[in-house]
Amino acid sequence: MGTDTAILDAASVLLEAHGPAGLTTRAVCDAAGIKAPTLYHHFGDKDGLERALLRRGLDAFMRRKRMLPASADPLDQLREGWDVAVEFALKHPALYALLVHHARAQPELTADAYALIQARVQRLVDMGRLHGPVEASARVIWAASQGVLSLVAQGRPRKEVEAVSDVLFDAVLARLSTPDV
Repeated sequence: MGTDTAILDAASVLLEAHGPAGLTTRAVCDAAGIKAPTLYHHFGDKDGLERALLRRGLDAFMRRKRMLPASADPLDQLREGWDVAVEFALKHPALYALLVHHARAQPELTADAYALIQARVQRLVDMGRLHGPVEASARVIWAASQGVLSLVAQGRPRKEVEAVSDVLFDAVLARLSTPDV
């Protein structure tokens, strides 16, 4: 394991244990058993460390979202992707909070996740299972999922988050679904 990985591992533990405010360079250096110049050499500064944590977390998150087989039902893929996002936020609430903080200034951080939703919605519209326009439908699904994720940021219990998630996903999809003719 390289020094940069050891630093990121220590920073991840600190972040989840103490939240973004607990992610100080001193605390990370102490936890990783390094001196400040080593941290600065690998990440530049605290912002660079946070960006590296986000990149690593988002890479793992997107790998999980993309693991679904391409031949699977796109509605199942959409639901699985929604559930993956909720589970990610529940398992890593401090990393999710850090992502929300950074995404305000850098919306490109969430661009891949949104593009994946948009592609799945496009397939569902093309199949006649959702009515378009695609961009509006994708935006509705994105906004609804962000509403569920905001419950995680508020520290709501897992059971509550999951229950609201189920209701909101079903309600949004019922509204966007093409009625049987």
